[in-house]
Amino acid sequence: MLGWPAIEKWRTGVISRAIVAVAVALFNLTGVIRMEWHAYAALLAVAVLHLVLILRAGPRAWIWLDWFNPILDLGIIVLIVQFTGRTASPLVILVYLWLFAMITMNVQYSSPRIVGLLLTLGALAFAAGAVGDPGWPSYAAVHAMGVSMLGATALSLMGERRRNRLDPLTQVLHRGAGLEHLSEWIRRREPFDLAFIDLKGFKAINDAYGHPTGDEVLQALAKRLRAIVRAQDLVIRYGGDEFLVAGPAGTLASRIDRVFEQPVATSMGRVRLAGDHGVVTWRPREGSTLDTLLARADAAMYRMKYTELREDPPESGRSPAERT
Repeated sequence: MLGWPAIEKWRTGVISRAIVAVAVALFNLTGVIRMEWHAYAALLAVAVLHLVLILRAGPRAWIWLDWFNPILDLGIIVLIVQFTGRTASPLVILVYLWLFAMITMNVQYSSPRIVGLLLTLGALAFAAGAVGDPGWPSYAAVHAMGVSMLGATALSLMGERRRNRLDPLTQVLHRGAGLEHLSEWIRRREPFDLAFIDLKGFKAINDAYGHPTGDEVLQALAKRLRAIVRAQDLVIRYGGDEFLVAGPAGTLASRIDRVFEQPVATSMGRVRLAGDHGVVTWRPREGSTLDTLLARADAAMYRMKYTELREDPPESGRSPAERT
């Protein structure tokens, strides 16, 4: 069934395509460009069929549409440039607009490799749009410079955004940035494990050794968590002494146990590190939301906490933080 919710994710792209379709028609009518009307009609038909595809396939095919949409858009832009003057086409600006839109939309989650791929596609679009034109060497050189400048700006923006998404103390993702990543994983329907970790006795550590030592303990825990995951996995400071770790399904539980095996070296001596954690798995067939997943992980952590309290009641007078 057709409906607007199916294209919510690509709403900006749909609006942009509509603007391009109307503008190209007006430019052609007023003589700004010269494009055969049968070519315009063919491209417009492709754009309409593309919209129908998004409406029908969108709810079930997020991942491949994420790449199919921009590549089809870029192909249409190349043909527009070809049909409106090649190297002399004023609509070559559409390639830069496409690059800007793709980099802006993807910079939040992208690696330099993805940005490099987008820039390469943009450069190829310039070359393809000029095929058959005798002036293409100078045209290609000018736009290679433009793409390079855009790439340098994009990489700088990525670095700045990455720094702004980190918790200042622990240098792992802060809560807002981490939850955005988890939402993206769910949207992409990628199965993963989520661990909810609560540092045990953290108040006692602060009371016994002071808040600077408590900060050192949090930094050490974050460093250990980063060490047990892959570069593409997530370590998130959820709040206070709570952390989230997300990685491939079936891989986290045994690795997290190792985090608490050894004491932490601090400026006040070695401090015993202990914590409770609960691990749950998200799978596409479940269809659960991020809030539901977090609640399940939190409940799993509390089951571990209360199981330990029943099986191993704390000894009188003993602090969960020990100098060793």
